[in-house]
Amino acid sequence: MSRRHRRSKVTRVVNLVKRIIAFFFSHVGLCALVVGYALLGAVVFRAVEGPHEMRIQSQVTSARQRAVDVAWNATFRVNKLDTDQWKKMVHAQVKKFQKECMVAIRRGYDGKELGVSAQWTFTGAFLYSLTVITTIGYGNTSAKTYFGKTLTILYAIVGIPLMLLFLTNIGDVMAKIFRFLYAQSIRLKFRIILWHKKRKAAKIRRANSLVSRLTRGRIKADSSQDSLAYKTNIFKLLDMYAVPSGGVNDVEDLLTARVHLEQLEVRENVQAQLDSIRVPLTLVVFTMLAYLLAGAIIFSIWEKWTFLDSFYFCYISLTTIGFGDKFPGNAVGNDKDAQLKLVITSIYLLFGMALLAMCFNLAQEEVQNKTRWIARQFKS
Repeated sequence: MSRRHRRSKVTRVVNLVKRIIAFFFSHVGLCALVVGYALLGAVVFRAVEGPHEMRIQSQVTSARQRAVDVAWNATFRVNKLDTDQWKKMVHAQVKKFQKECMVAIRRGYDGKELGVSAQWTFTGAFLYSLTVITTIGYGNTSAKTYFGKTLTILYAIVGIPLMLLFLTNIGDVMAKIFRFLYAQSIRLKFRIILWHKKRKAAKIRRANSLVSRLTRGRIKADSSQDSLAYKTNIFKLLDMYAVPSGGVNDVEDLLTARVHLEQLEVRENVQAQLDSIRVPLTLVVFTMLAYLLAGAIIFSIWEKWTFLDSFYFCYISLTTIGFGDKFPGNAVGNDKDAQLKLVITSIYLLFGMALLAMCFNLAQEEVQNKTRWIARQFKS
């Protein structure tokens, strides 16, 4: 009994582990895994690089204060009439301060003031983690400590394959959703066409009724002039719907058959397009261009950049080129507004990469079909 009980426990644990693995490799699980991995990186990198940044900022602040104090003291200690001695003393202190600044820059100082602005906030570290696993790598924020550099290498070894798996998976899902929405738009378009056809059919039925009553003598004219007018209306209706004058008795059947044939053609066109549903390449390009333009507008308002610079930043980021010459919040502070900008930038990049993967997925099929068509043309 005890062995069976142990086996059942082991089986439950194994099944639980299988379910967890299956969840993490599902659509929702991969999204949660990527976001969780980036959050973990934010916590770790902030803990590693944050104290180092504060220490460097503190050293530069102290060195600057010492230089100011020396200049101030020299003003009182040195003979005020001896300008050469004063300049020599202050010049030596400024040179010393310059050397200390250069050492600090090599160790990661970026000019930000202690307690006013910092790179390694939680949101800044999250954006850094995201740029590592997406291979954007702006370069304006990078690990400066030996431990941080080693950690970045290990973090990228796991994170980059995970990100590629996420983009492949989420790109396929978003492509299916986009195809579904495109198919619904086609259905809506042809529903509108059918609605117009039905309205036309209703008008034809009313015309049929009028023609039938006129031809069967159900409407009697009070005078010969009225009778002539009615006959004129008959022939106008017959000409409008392309019915021969000799077939007045079959007007209703012919017009009804024509309407049904038009509706059948519309339905066949819908079914043919839905059977081989392919999103046009122009629509795919327009979707990606619209996302880039939206980002360009947002960043031009936030950062006071020109529209071209904002569009350039969005394009360079989403294509993972990541020069780093443009980056939102070069003077990022510790206030809530600056942190919110970094959060929205992270979301924009993550969703943009997924959208780009979707566009590649949609464009791939269209490009393959075009290539096959060109090959057939050359063979023929």
